[in-house]
Amino acid sequence: MRILHLSDLHLGKRVCETSMLKEQEAVFDSIIDHLRSSPTDAVIIAGDIYDRSIPPESAVVLFSSMIERISDMGITVMAISGNHDSPERLSFASGVMKKHNIHFVTNVRDSPEPVTLHDEYGTVNFYLLPYLRPNDVSNVYDVNPSSYTDAVEYMVQSMNIDSRQRNVIVSHQFVAGASLTDTETCIGGTEAVSAQVYEAFDYAALGHLHTPQSAGRKTIRYCGTPLKYSASEVNHSKSMTIVTLAEKGNVSVETIPLVPLHDMRRVKGSVKELCRPENATEDYIYAVVTDTNELSGIASMLRQVYPNLISIDYAVLSERYDRSRIMQGNLQREKTPLEVFTELYELQHGGSSMSDIQLEIMKDITDGIEKEGDDLYAADKA
Repeated sequence: MRILHLSDLHLGKRVCETSMLKEQEAVFDSIIDHLRSSPTDAVIIAGDIYDRSIPPESAVVLFSSMIERISDMGITVMAISGNHDSPERLSFASGVMKKHNIHFVTNVRDSPEPVTLHDEYGTVNFYLLPYLRPNDVSNVYDVNPSSYTDAVEYMVQSMNIDSRQRNVIVSHQFVAGASLTDTETCIGGTEAVSAQVYEAFDYAALGHLHTPQSAGRKTIRYCGTPLKYSASEVNHSKSMTIVTLAEKGNVSVETIPLVPLHDMRRVKGSVKELCRPENATEDYIYAVVTDTNELSGIASMLRQVYPNLISIDYAVLSERYDRSRIMQGNLQREKTPLEVFTELYELQHGGSSMSDIQLEIMKDITDGIEKEGDDLYAADKA
């Protein structure tokens, strides 16, 4: 049985207010082309179909078109809700879609009942477990799991898995030890789930993390996002994950590169260097400017060369801004507002000091801030 594992489509995504819709349309066309040329039995979408709980109309239309095109090829679709999705909206008309081999599970109540497919080796059971928190389980069952691991483990136990058959789980959780990008968080490790809870399955199709990677063993896997969605992903290689289940115990995993309509890159240099005509590109660009002197209209100059400019960072500020230095200074003594502004100016401008006129203007401003603070403090004490 051949399975295409996708996740974290994030339809409707905007990167620094730049819409990714055209890129998503293009990458979906690539996925559909692959399905047409390579016989596939099932497509799994492991959560975060949309980027927010109330997606824009264009995102809904795009996903509807994608599902219809896959279904028209006679391929079974199985999807779960992720932490970005609205379970209620995603489950709309799920009863009707099930009749057309399109299966959406957005509530843990429905997870113990598998979607069962057959091939020459027998039965494959697919268990669809949407993103869950411990209270999502306690709200449905008479249990009180104390952790995310306990919650997922309880749901797995409720599935009554037949280990003699081939079993696949689709799950949207953070597995302990997996690598995060800057768009993903796991506060204090409290949301982490042990990879051991997936041991009973021949394959665990995971969603939630944007980097393609295995977790614990090769067949417990995040497929990653189909596109780059942040600065921390510019060096990633995006791909489709193809899973082939032969007889029990024989599982192979391969990846097929996904080439975007436009790449997402980081460029660094002076404004003069970056604005050379030969650098012109429609790729999505994070620009790092190395100039130490103030320049006006940098964004408009860069957009002449990089029309899909996403953001501008300043190397001097990034490299010289030392949070520990400022914190250490605050521990030694309390700084005046003028000292704080002066230090930040020097950090941003490579050590250069403010001119006399700038210093005089800033002193007037900070003196006003201090006076207003003193007045508020006096009024509060009164």
